[in-house]
Amino acid sequence: MGKYKVIDGNEACAHISYMFTEIAGIYPITPASPMSEYIDKWSTEGRLNLFNNKVKLIEMQSEAGAIALVHGSLQTGSLASTYTASQGLLLMIPSMYKIAGEMLPCVINVASRTVATHALSIFGDHSDIYASRSTGFCFLASSSVEDTIYMTLASYLSTLKGKLPFVNFFDGFRTSHELNKVYVPDMSEIKGLVPFKTIDNFRKESMISKKQIKGTTQNDDVYFQNLEARNKYYDKMPDVVNECMEKINKKFKTDYKPFNYYGSATATKVIVAMGSVCETIKETVDYLTKKGHNVGLLEVHLYRPFSAKHFLRVLPKTVKKIAVLDRTKESGSMYEPLCLDVIAALKNTNIDIVGGRYGLSGKNTT
Repeated sequence: MGKYKVIDGNEACAHISYMFTEIAGIYPITPASPMSEYIDKWSTEGRLNLFNNKVKLIEMQSEAGAIALVHGSLQTGSLASTYTASQGLLLMIPSMYKIAGEMLPCVINVASRTVATHALSIFGDHSDIYASRSTGFCFLASSSVEDTIYMTLASYLSTLKGKLPFVNFFDGFRTSHELNKVYVPDMSEIKGLVPFKTIDNFRKESMISKKQIKGTTQNDDVYFQNLEARNKYYDKMPDVVNECMEKINKKFKTDYKPFNYYGSATATKVIVAMGSVCETIKETVDYLTKKGHNVGLLEVHLYRPFSAKHFLRVLPKTVKKIAVLDRTKESGSMYEPLCLDVIAALKNTNIDIVGGRYGLSGKNTT
């Protein structure tokens, strides 16, 4: 059985990731480096993963090399992971397009951090996440250290079941380095949730087991059609994630959904946000509710694929106004990325939607 421990977000993520990982391609970057350090330490100490082996950890010359190693490992039927942030994630983007296009089960674990613009910042926001959102990867967000355990687990279960890769992310420093006392499941509790038959099928379909042609070039006669052929997997993924979350909820008495609502059941004003700011907003909702305000929070876990169905399922029917908080600045865009998704999801409603930025470069949100 697991036990309660005082850990931070990086250790919470690494604890679950180690179980599902056979090969880890790594390159250090603040504030994600401790994840790789934990994987390295546990492997050296002889800790076993779900497959009764130690994780093989290989440090490359850059994040571009780390994700290339992951890509090659996946093609040969090995379950591979990596850990990164900020410019490190951006260096992975070319391989991310390939991994998603080839529908390989993979998780990139990200301690989300500012991407350097006029200056470098090592602190947290979501500019790296939004910069990589078009790669075809799915994205799961955590709001706390406890969330990080279960969203990491949901990411690995969902990528295996849904055959699409995931970015599992949480806020750099604000969650990655926050110490919290949380329940840490052990492997005996996780094993019953793992689809080992699906993993066996993944290995049987790999280049090691089958003769395959990889790295082809396609022209306009077939490329478009082949790209669109994957749509059904993205359409199914929100339900796949929801099913995996329901299994986690049943096992650990949690209440995770692609979107979680917090606040008044008859709220007229709601904030939509993702990441650690949700913990602050929950306290604010409690404070305002006691003073008679009819307000709530819609907390985003599954950012990609963005599901209007699951969004509307938890949003109170009484809502008249929504403020969408984005932890990034997308210069030149009419709205920030999360706000654009919410506008699209609510296009057939009369809800008044406004967008706003907060917390860039880890700036405190009180």
